Amino acid sequence: MSVERVLVFLLLVAATLGNYINTLWEHRCDPGSEIFACTVPNFLYKPKQNHSTLIASDTVRKVRLAYPTDKVVVQRDIIVAYDAILHAALHRPKAVQIAYVLMQQFEVPVDLEYADFRYNSIETVIAPEVNGSEYALRYLDLRSNDLDRIDSLKHLVNLETLLLLGNRINSLDGSVLKSFTKLSTLNLAGNSIAEVAAGDLPASLQVLILRHNGMFGAIDFNGAHLPVLKVLDLYNNLFSELDVDLLLSAAPKLEGIRLDSNYFSTEDAKAIAERLTLAGVAHDQFLKHDHEDSDEVDNFYRTQEKLKMQEHIISGMLAVINVCVIGWGFYQVYKSRNGAATGRENCSSA
Repeated sequence: MSVERVLVFLLLVAATLGNYINTLWEHRCDPGSEIFACTVPNFLYKPKQNHSTLIASDTVRKVRLAYPTDKVVVQRDIIVAYDAILHAALHRPKAVQIAYVLMQQFEVPVDLEYADFRYNSIETVIAPEVNGSEYALRYLDLRSNDLDRIDSLKHLVNLETLLLLGNRINSLDGSVLKSFTKLSTLNLAGNSIAEVAAGDLPASLQVLILRHNGMFGAIDFNGAHLPVLKVLDLYNNLFSELDVDLLLSAAPKLEGIRLDSNYFSTEDAKAIAERLTLAGVAHDQFLKHDHEDSDEVDNFYRTQEKLKMQEHIISGMLAVINVCVIGWGFYQVYKSRNGAATGRENCSSA
């Protein structure tokens, strides 16, 4: 390796470790990235430590950190929180995207309008009530994080898009939902929510996604007022009943619904499909035909037979192994005893 390459490598390592030896590391936007968003791949920030700084013009209003990922030198714990100090270090942008850095905490700045912190480890969102003002945040993407409740989002009253899919949320605070009076899109897919009180859903919703949850029984739209709802996704839950007339009364402008992978009986599914079609609401093929049910049963039994065969094979192999181990043990004992007897005979002869 040439001396020049060694020097470049050492400089890169020194820069990477700068955050951990209290040395500031200055960054500029990747050349040409400002047209979309000021992009900085190797920005470091840990609260109460010296951190990276951004050198950018005052016209930069969108910042994207830890991107592109193939240019990120350190992959873990490079930005553990987004708070007021980091927001100031980035020159108070209107929009921020930071993904795949295992961020743990998000302190919402009052003037931030767009936050995309997908695929992190955020457990805590800090957004206390602001006297005489409101949070400007309109778009919040916290998909694939570690939130277990939405209480801390209550004061984000200007939210229009809220993406919380793939968290650990198991219940919804109705008072929080009611506070989102401007919310247009709500995605709660892939959580552990057993029930949603439809009456608590904001009337401004146009898209509601509840797929991949543990909701079961009847889908109750009593008390719901969703005058502009267009898309409803209930795929892969445990629902067995749906009052279509009640749904359409609550959401008269509904254009499409997804109901596949629920537990409607064949008779109920046919009635639901017919009513939706008559109302002009597009729906997926959640109605199973008889041959599909038969194929599913056949596949189930074939799978069970395969599993039983695998169990028999594994049991047989374990039995053979046990016999071999026991035989080997007896052989070692026999060999040991035979060796000892031969040794005594030799001693007697001597």
